[in-house]
Parts: sequence; structure tokens; C-alpha cells
Amino acid sequence: MADEPRAQVRERFRARCAYCGVHEDAVGATLTVDHHRPRAHGGTDDLENLVYCCARCNEHKGAYWHELDPPHVRLLHPGRDELAQHLRESDDGRFVGLTSEGDFFAQRLRLNRPQIVAYRRARRVEAKLTAELAASRRRVEELERAVVDLRAALESTADEIERRSKGRP
Repeated sequence: MADEPRAQVRERFRARCAYCGVHEDAVGATLTVDHHRPRAHGGTDDLENLVYCCARCNEHKGAYWHELDPPHVRLLHPGRDELAQHLRESDDGRFVGLTSEGDFFAQRLRLNRPQIVAYRRARRVEAKLTAELAASRRRVEELERAVVDLRAALESTADEIERRSKGRP
């Protein structure tokens, strides 16, 4: 596969595994390009058939194709299917299927393996801390503006006191 389609697929999935969500920075390497419909089962190199994914998800998916392989459940396509309609992330970082396809997707790709669950938890904590930091920065900015306003009011009051103490209106 030429570098250009690979770069396009990588960009399309924002350098994350389209199946489990791990970012290539977290694994310390670029990810693989998977043929959602395997070449062995008529899949092509068309961009719509290509999915950026980690080696582990690629390994677990294998050459599965629902039309030919049991249990004949369609494997969701992260670029075409709205995964949130089929899966949700529970509070403990595990993926829970909301549909039979979502359940199969999580099982086939082993999306609840301990390392990826830990990764999701860490991302959730990081997102929470980032939001808290942003809120704290906004609060500091508000307080700094309030201090500027209070200084101006204090200076105005001090000037008024000085004028009155000198007998000037």
C-alpha cells in the first residue's frame, strides 16, 4: 500500500485505532492499516474499506467477514457506523454492547482487555483534570479582573479622600 492512502487513513481516524481508540503516541509507534472487509473475502484497497488500527485489534479481527464466517454477525465499521449507537463506555472503562452488533464488536476485538480498559480510565482521568485546569484558569482570570477593578475603585476612593481632606470638592 502506498504511503499516501496510509496517511489519509491515519488522518481520517486521527492517529487512533478506529476499533479500541488507543492513540499511536500511547503505543509508541504508527498503527497498522486494516482491510475492514478482508482482501481474502473480496475486500479492496479503497479508502472506505481501510481502517487505521492497532496491531492487537487487527490480530483479533483477523480475516473475519460476517457473510462467510460464523457467527455471521456484521462487524461494525468505525468509519461508517455510529459506534455510540452500538456501544457505551461504562464507568469502569469497559465497553458494553447496546446492540448485538455492539456486543459482538467488543467481544471479537477484545475491547475490554485489561490494558485498553486501563488506557480508557487514564484518558478519562486526564480529560477530567484538563477540564478542571481550564476551569481553574478561567477562575484565576476572573479573580485577576476583579483585583484590577478593586484597585481602580480603591485608587478612586483614595483620590476622593485626599481631595476632601484638602478641602476641595
